Order: sequence, then C-alpha cells, then structure tokens
Amino acid sequence: MRTSSSVRIAAAALIAPALFFTAACSSGGGTAEGGESTQSAAEVNTDAPLYDKLPEAVQQAGELNAASYIGYPPFEYYDEDNETVIGLDRDLADAIEEQIGVPIVFNNVPFDSIVPGLAAKRYDLAMSAMSDTLERQKQVDFLDYFMNGEAILTTKENPKSITTITDLCGITVGGVKGTTGAELTDTQSEECVAEGKDAVDHTVFPGQNEAVLALQNGRVEAVVLGYSTGGYIAQTSNDALAITPPFRMDGPFGIVFPKGSEQLMEAFTQALEQIRADGSYDEILAEYGQSDAAIEKFVTNGSTH
Repeated sequence: MRTSSSVRIAAAALIAPALFFTAACSSGGGTAEGGESTQSAAEVNTDAPLYDKLPEAVQQAGELNAASYIGYPPFEYYDEDNETVIGLDRDLADAIEEQIGVPIVFNNVPFDSIVPGLAAKRYDLAMSAMSDTLERQKQVDFLDYFMNGEAILTTKENPKSITTITDLCGITVGGVKGTTGAELTDTQSEECVAEGKDAVDHTVFPGQNEAVLALQNGRVEAVVLGYSTGGYIAQTSNDALAITPPFRMDGPFGIVFPKGSEQLMEAFTQALEQIRADGSYDEILAEYGQSDAAIEKFVTNGSTH
C-alpha cells in the first residue's frame, strides 16, 4: 500500500476555493516554458519491485521529470504553502514511485506547452489530467489510467438554462488554451453557424483558474472543461457554481510519454497494475471522489477520437 501524504486532502479541500484562483500565479513553482521543479526528490530505492525494469538512463539519472500544469484540482494543485504539489496525480505518482524506486519530480509547465515539451524530450513524462486524443498521439504516447468526460460549468443560477454543448450557440463561453474542451467548443460554434444560429462567443484563457474566475465575474456565462475537475470546482465553490451532466463521457486521461519510451511505459504499466492489485489505485480515486472514473485496463493510446 502507498505511504503518500494523502491525509493532506482533507485540509486542502477546505481551502480549495481560495487556492484555486491563486495557484497559477503563486510563487510556489515556476511557470516558465522550461518548467521549474516544484517537488523535492525522494531517495532512489534500488530494491523497489520494478527498479530493474527501468531504462538504464533513468536509473543513472536517479529521477524522472514530469511536466504538469499545477492549477487543475483535484488532479494537481498547490497546498497551503503554495509550494507543495498535492492532488490525485501527485498521490498516484507517489504510489508509482514505491514500485519503480525512482522519484517523479513535478515541473510546473503551461498546459499547451506540455506536448511540445515532451516531443522535444525536455521531460520524461507528463502527469496533468491530459485527454488521450488521436491528434496528440501523433506526437506523444499515452498510458491511459482514468476515464473522463466533458461538461459545462455555470453559475448556480444558470440563467441561460445551459445543460449541454448544443445550448452554447450565441453564449459567451470560456475555455482553456490547448484543452479538449476548447477544441469541442470551437467545433460546436461551427455547427451553430451551419444551422443558422449565432456562433459561440468563445474566449480562450491561458489557464483554468482564469476561465473560472471570468465565470464568477460575469465575463463569460459558461466554461467547457473536464467533468471530473468541473465537478470538484462546483463542489468547493460554496454553492456558487454548478456542473452539467457530461455531454461526452468517453475520453481517457493518460500519463503522457515522448515517442520511443516503450520500456519506461511498460514499467509504469506494471506499476499501475500492482497498485490496482494492492488497492492503492481505487483508494486514491475514492479519496478525490473519482471512483466512477476507474478503468478496467491500463492501455496505450486507447482513445478512438
């Protein structure tokens, strides 16, 4: 079983509304293109069950550098000190570390820079609640570990009665640069115009924090985002926000790797299978209210769209 700092979530949940809007601009981690280490590396454990499965280069390096956009609760965000990374992905990384024996160091990277950074081999992997898509598979490989969907975040009042993406014609909508939600919103806008309706008034923000703040300030009327994180935001908004049912629930999230990382991916696959077997995987998802997102098999590039 894992020995990660999972107990921190109880306190973090209480302060999540305040943290959410300060995480992206906090001094806890760098937001430069190159990324800045935001988590101290633990010790290498050469006796770990899967240490010998790692590539020799990883063993020599003594750590794995993971790109992550640290402003996306409940997956990765800052604790009260604005330095320590917590969340579902961080706890999952802790559990994987126990199996492979090498620390996984999170580096704060703008979301739309993660795939280019991996393609350029600047990072060993990414853990950032990233949707596995056919388009992204052209540049990187995914090890799917979580089933997600897309939904729409609104104010609790929801004066435009938005329930699904087809309701967004003529609506001011926020999106996050580089995300599946932003892509789906643009596609929907084209469909609105084709049907003789007004296009979606789509504003793309650099980060999720900015998009949700715009919703709360009335600059946009809705935000299209992942169902899992949207539900978490709504639950921790002091009843100010609401999430629609998912309008699409067939998109896996994956741990992302540069092309040519087959040996490392196999080690991670075995690690995930082990932490499922010992109960850690289900425990981590349940801790963040994401039990329904568990998947039955950890596959490579499992998305079909």
